[in-house]
Amino acid sequence: KLQEEILTNCEFNKYSAQAVKRVAEKGKTELTVSKIFPVYLTSLRNNNKDSSIYDKGNIYRKHIKPYLGDYNLRDLSKEVLFSYQENLWQSKNTLTNTYYSYRYLSKVRTVLNNFLTYAEEKYAIQNNYKYVKKPKPRITKKEMQFWTREEFDSFISNVDDPTYKTLFSLLFFTGRRKGEVLALTPADVQKDAISFTKSLSRKTLDGSPYAITSTKNEKHGSTPICKPLQLILQQYKPSGKFYFGGDYPLSDSTITRRFQEYCKIANVKIIKIHGLRHSFVSMLIHLGASIYVIADLIGDTVEQVLKTYGHLYAEDKLKIISSIS
Repeated sequence: KLQEEILTNCEFNKYSAQAVKRVAEKGKTELTVSKIFPVYLTSLRNNNKDSSIYDKGNIYRKHIKPYLGDYNLRDLSKEVLFSYQENLWQSKNTLTNTYYSYRYLSKVRTVLNNFLTYAEEKYAIQNNYKYVKKPKPRITKKEMQFWTREEFDSFISNVDDPTYKTLFSLLFFTGRRKGEVLALTPADVQKDAISFTKSLSRKTLDGSPYAITSTKNEKHGSTPICKPLQLILQQYKPSGKFYFGGDYPLSDSTITRRFQEYCKIANVKIIKIHGLRHSFVSMLIHLGASIYVIADLIGDTVEQVLKTYGHLYAEDKLKIISSIS
């Protein structure tokens, strides 16, 4: 009887061990990049804006899933990740047939690295990507595109549509992001100040055409506006929910198209809409504004202003030194 009991226990332990092994193996096979990345995106909901999660999801679908999606997290060795990165940084955008920018590829790298760090913390699977060195830029950084005040005056004098004349002027004379300007309501714009407390985003997770979110750096407050902009705003009569567009915000593609059309009519160099922000900051720097004032006016951090516009400060320093006799 004792021998039968021992044999029975041995058989039970044998099958139990096999069952545990099967469960373990099943769990291992399910820890693939394609199964865990959506879990990772869900975990970001409490600390990231929908637009940020939207961007990460796009990068995953375009640059990570096609190449690493079927890999088990445990199989992402340094060699595998090095090969992945090498191929990615040598690939071209199929739409433009040009290499991806260094900034964009760095963003892809950050998304993948943060995901693998999450997996390391949650599943105790080592992130080997941190041991893969980031490539150096293949080309020098492009020169920042912006207008002088004279170039903007030449441009805006050719804008005959009141809505776009006001929109482009507000972007130039406040240096605010396009999303923050498009989110404005008539109540936000006063005689000598504008309240930038929100931003409009087209990157939504529920399929909505747009969403109103907080500003990028969560900075709220009333921003004073200059006399030239005050005069233009006095002549503009908004109607509807949004300051620009009425009951619906203006289309991004339409804004870009109209902007480029007026650039050609005015015969000024074509820059991006975001270049109006750079133009405002450049104007403030050359007028002698401190970095703290600039950061506050454009709703950014001092660190980011230095990182983006530090070279403009360097140019002014050389001018000042050279003027000493």
